[in-house]
Amino acid sequence: MKKGIYLAIAICAISIVAVGCGSKPTSSGSVQGSDPVSTTPAPIVNQGEVNQESKEIGVFYADDQLLELEQRKKEITFEDDSERYIKTYEALQSSDQTELIPLWKNIDLLSATFDQGKLTLDVHIPDEARLGSGGEVLAIDALKETFFQFDEVSSIDLLVEGNATESLMGHAELEHPLTRE
Repeated sequence: MKKGIYLAIAICAISIVAVGCGSKPTSSGSVQGSDPVSTTPAPIVNQGEVNQESKEIGVFYADDQLLELEQRKKEITFEDDSERYIKTYEALQSSDQTELIPLWKNIDLLSATFDQGKLTLDVHIPDEARLGSGGEVLAIDALKETFFQFDEVSSIDLLVEGNATESLMGHAELEHPLTRE
């Protein structure tokens, strides 16, 4: 008889935990808006404490001649909406295909913040990451194409070590903020 009561209590407790986990919000960040790519929740980790999401996004890289951009699909996994932008930037830094050049490969992301449609990215550019004028223009275009796929992003302010510089790498004019065309 006691085993039956303990079993019933355990089943009730598990049911309550499962129902409680299902009603938690998926985001604790302040990011609002929708994403043009469908969301597929990944498995819940640590018994419901962390809810990860996966999205397939378009990421832009330069061809091997640095003449034009090419889009490739990449899967990113993140825990909340604000982390989605950090993971998107990380996707810009590496390519699975050797014929494509990730123009942001050696450029460190210092911070990413989103507020009322404006995404602010603060970067550090070491000397080995600097490109010529054509590469610089392509890098800015790759960034814009990749981040403007998110409907909620209406502008991007690209800062270099906290400063709104006239140019990203010294060749092309850098608008503050970058806007959709």
